[in-house]
Amino acid sequence: MGQRDKIYKNSVTRHSRELFQLIGCLQDKKKRNLVRGYASKQKVSSHDAEKLRCGNSPHDSVVIGAILKGHKGLLNDLNGEVKKTSGDLYVMTSFPFTDWKSEVRYTAGYLNSVGAQASEMLDVIRSLANLDYRDCDAVLEILLEQAKKYGASNFFSYKLAYVRSTAKLSAHALGVVSQIEDEFAHRQHAGLHFSALENISPKISIFAVAQRRISGLISRLAGNFRKAISLSNFVPTPTDYTDVAGFLLRSTESSLIDTLYAVVTIFNLHRNLGAVREEFKLRLDASLVGKIESLIAYAETFDNDQLVSEHYQAQDIDGDLSLATYRVSAAFLERPACASYRNKLDRVVGVRLLAEVRDDLLPANSRGADLKELLLAPEQTNVADVLNVTLDSFYRTFLFLQFVENPLNIVALTAKEITFIFENTSRLEVLLTEREMRALYASATSSARGLVSVLALALFRKKSIDPDADFEFRTDFIAYVNENHGSSILDFIEFLLMDSPQVAKYIVESLNEVTLEKMYTLVRTASEAAQIRGDILRAVGQKLDQIEYIIEADAIATRSKLLQLQKYFDSSRMYVDSVAMKRWLDSNPTVSTEQYRALYPVAAHIARVSTDIGESRELLLILLQDEDEYLISQIAKDAFEQFCLDAEFGIQSYLGRRIRHNTLDGVTTETVDAVFQSADYRALMSNPSFRRAAEHWLSMYRGLINKLRRDYLQFKSKTTINPLFDSSLDLEDAATQENVRWLSNALRLAGGSELLNDLVISFCWKQIAPQLERAARFIRTQLLQEANASIDRVFSGYFGVVEMQLKADLHEAVNEVLKKVADWFQVPQTGFVSASPRDLCQIILIELNIRNQIDFHGNAVEIKYTGISVHRLYDCLAVLLQNAHKHGEAGTDILITASAAKPDAESDLDDLTMQITSQVTESKYHEAKTRIFSAIDSKETSRAMLTEGYTGINKIKFITRASEGVHTVKCDADDQRRCLTVTFSLRAERARENIVEGAVL
Repeated sequence: MGQRDKIYKNSVTRHSRELFQLIGCLQDKKKRNLVRGYASKQKVSSHDAEKLRCGNSPHDSVVIGAILKGHKGLLNDLNGEVKKTSGDLYVMTSFPFTDWKSEVRYTAGYLNSVGAQASEMLDVIRSLANLDYRDCDAVLEILLEQAKKYGASNFFSYKLAYVRSTAKLSAHALGVVSQIEDEFAHRQHAGLHFSALENISPKISIFAVAQRRISGLISRLAGNFRKAISLSNFVPTPTDYTDVAGFLLRSTESSLIDTLYAVVTIFNLHRNLGAVREEFKLRLDASLVGKIESLIAYAETFDNDQLVSEHYQAQDIDGDLSLATYRVSAAFLERPACASYRNKLDRVVGVRLLAEVRDDLLPANSRGADLKELLLAPEQTNVADVLNVTLDSFYRTFLFLQFVENPLNIVALTAKEITFIFENTSRLEVLLTEREMRALYASATSSARGLVSVLALALFRKKSIDPDADFEFRTDFIAYVNENHGSSILDFIEFLLMDSPQVAKYIVESLNEVTLEKMYTLVRTASEAAQIRGDILRAVGQKLDQIEYIIEADAIATRSKLLQLQKYFDSSRMYVDSVAMKRWLDSNPTVSTEQYRALYPVAAHIARVSTDIGESRELLLILLQDEDEYLISQIAKDAFEQFCLDAEFGIQSYLGRRIRHNTLDGVTTETVDAVFQSADYRALMSNPSFRRAAEHWLSMYRGLINKLRRDYLQFKSKTTINPLFDSSLDLEDAATQENVRWLSNALRLAGGSELLNDLVISFCWKQIAPQLERAARFIRTQLLQEANASIDRVFSGYFGVVEMQLKADLHEAVNEVLKKVADWFQVPQTGFVSASPRDLCQIILIELNIRNQIDFHGNAVEIKYTGISVHRLYDCLAVLLQNAHKHGEAGTDILITASAAKPDAESDLDDLTMQITSQVTESKYHEAKTRIFSAIDSKETSRAMLTEGYTGINKIKFITRASEGVHTVKCDADDQRRCLTVTFSLRAERARENIVEGAVL
């Protein structure tokens, strides 16, 4: 019995007078008898409810709504409990929706049967219709009062998410938020409120989170995204008549206030869904209709200019106002203009966010010439929409998505116009379907075909989870670069940068090293691919004045240099590209990550305030620390799923590469085939009877390997049978709890949130280790025993001594093969290199051909560190050693001091301080000293990063600020000895003994 059925459980038989009066109102005799039978049951299952809801007349549909959902209805708690928890709501709908008219009647019957409560709930909606005009503390108090009375609802979650996203909350307000969440039972089922935050918060990419949610739920949806509330929230308005039924069922299965809010929303969409509103007016009690219309009239009196607050915009300075309005309007669907604007974009953008689940996209109203005129209009053009928005990148994207619905429109675009559109739109890789990408490619004019093929490559490369699916576009890209840019990808990018820097940036994001390596006629080796990638990043960074591209290019160079310590890819062991994962985590924060980071300054402020507020201060600090713990659990849960399942860097992608590229088949069959092909057994294999036995065994063996690939080397899902891996985090498991405690302690000792993602990756490796060990053990024991047993069964020795020798060779071959496969999972690798300060300095000295005498001092010279901190350490040391060599006096020593202090005895983190001291020539000393001190005092702007002087101090400031929150660079000058000592410090993760040396970068 599922969770939803548990909600429907009845502890005693129902015999209420109201129920039997309703049963008597049913016109269908068979249905009356069926209801009487269910009324005598202790539990009404989802299957029972489905049977009652199907095949009813219009009259009976209304009555069934009251019977199932009314006061003490068959699907409700017998005690009439109206307070719901997040866990009650954050479940799949457990029975299918009917046609939209039947669903409207069912909903109306439900609402009519609880008329007094429904009227009360409409008053609650009315009280929060103007929260953008009210003081946030007052709004939070209202929400707390309502949460105490009614508990959780999607409606309350959206209102709370709006307040949290648009106002800077005080410590007191955060305490009230925590109390509201307690009333929701939020921490036991965080997904409900997080869903609202994901949709509204400007810190979270709605495009990235939609993809993540879909990947985790698609196998359970059967094509109906309304089943899952987290997906339904991405499209909070019904897109057409076919969507109305699912939309209403989702609301009636949530809460009474959510049901009323859905009806109010539909009333506001009467231009598109007029028949639905009329059906409601026909079936609902007149008093409820009047109150709904009165609420809408009241909500309409408020203008919508304050929906997007200054605080909201400040959190995403470069964000589009039309996108911000699209997101926050979901919290104000009681306002006709907000509902209309949101629905207009939901019908184009929303359905595309969920296209992987629902592929029957609505045909947009492609108006052709007039739409093209607006599509190509300048920024800030008035678009005459229901809300006061002007043309920006997101709204232009919305227009373009309408435009491409008609392939004939694409033919009318010139290469220049296509460039302009891609230059001034956003997230097309998410919103364009593969069908539309191909149509764009196929419909382009000959003059635009080259550019379109390149853009399609960029889009398709991001859209498809199959890295080989872009072959068609990749081939055209190669031809285009060969013909127009002398076979130089860099030349092509530099050409684009002259007139279309944003298009160049768009393409660069898809031209990663893996893609470049596949362009065989343009790129000859993997090292050349890395070099080209680095050159492209530097070119884009310089043109756009964005240091992030330069830093990424440096990281590629750093990685190649660190290969002198350890191999980048060890093909015999499990692999996750932790550098890529770190970059992904930095770029795609979750709601829990952002909330955790937001808590640190608040907690620090509370800790510093005067103690004259006594117990209140301590209580609030405890509340914040308690929230800290549950957020860490949620962060770990989200990150571990990505660590396992991400198509680019996750363990599943590793397994996919092993299987898809036939590594598994090659490893498991070549050695075994070689036994049968050996000259020693040629005569034996010529015997037809033995050959049939050999072929029979080979068939059994290949079947065993296929079973390993198909059933075992998979992650747990609805379609897998005996998977060895599970991407979900069981927070009740003792080992998982211990790992989460480790992460929590490590973060506490880190003293901030800058190392959050580094430590989360370490947590993921600790968490996956038992699964890898179990996989290796399964292959070495159970699978090997099964393979050896099949050899013994088939080769019995009937053909004499030669057969026994072949049998022995087969046993040896199978043992060797399966041991090799098991070794793929033998140890968890961090995905990072481990190195000491001395190791890193030695590499730099060789790379820069520095011949100065180097003196090492300090307690941390030989300590091995791991994680991204090794990369940061290398980059900082390379700058300072190069400067010390270049500007130091010839023949003098360079002194390197590495000192470490542990913030806690149990911590894996060190406070590592590095000092580089060099003696400067008398003629250069004053200039060097002045420039270093000036660089330390200067602002760390992106342009300064790109135009910095010889000292490179700005780069170290940038790196340490990214790691520590503030830069940690300082300089001490000894004028008498002409010595300059530059110091920097950062938190670095020690390489633990249980992490095997030889980890990949």
